[in-house]
Amino acid sequence: MAVNPTLAEDSVSKELFPLHQSGEAFALKRDNIDFECILPRGKLWGKGCFFLSSKRIVFVCLSKSCRADFKSFEIPLATLLEPKFNQPIFGANYLSGLATPTQAGGPLGGSPAAWSLTFNSGGCGTFLPLFYRLLAELQEASQASSGSSVAQAAQDGRLGQVAYVDPSDPSVLFLSQPAAAPNSAQETVFEPSAPPPESDASEGAAGQRPRHDSQNCVCS
Repeated sequence: MAVNPTLAEDSVSKELFPLHQSGEAFALKRDNIDFECILPRGKLWGKGCFFLSSKRIVFVCLSKSCRADFKSFEIPLATLLEPKFNQPIFGANYLSGLATPTQAGGPLGGSPAAWSLTFNSGGCGTFLPLFYRLLAELQEASQASSGSSVAQAAQDGRLGQVAYVDPSDPSVLFLSQPAAAPNSAQETVFEPSAPPPESDASEGAAGQRPRHDSQNCVCS
């Protein structure tokens, strides 16, 4: 996991998206998402959207963030632990799991961190099959290298041929890969010891999972 992976402006939509990594293909984007992550020394939360690619999930803060220097969060699929789709009786469905730090002993700590992505609108019939298939392909290298893989279909612009489209799922499939506008890359430095904002700290965490109400978003 990593805080604030590099973002860029889409040359067509002008919206922010995660700058491509080598060999990466984006599968879909999902809006109206609440994000929360419990770190060893605090909690991060925000409201926005997430991108699912052949390598990772990247949450991008759009409307609310627990602190000014928290813009995005990266969850690599290859090291994702205990992924689970939760359907509570009360409240919105949410995806949860454990993210492993990319840098052992770094500012985010050395142990896996619990995170959640809450779907505030629509179903997940399009997202879930693609998500679990990408996880399976990463676990089986031979399958991932075949032309029938989701990652290859997304890279070739054939995702519409292999993905099931659920009419109740508002996820947006990438039928072509986004391209960054020139000189639009944005990198935000995350300061683990920075204090939390004076307002919205308690309000923004409501309804998110996992919940640790005694913690705020100070990561010292």
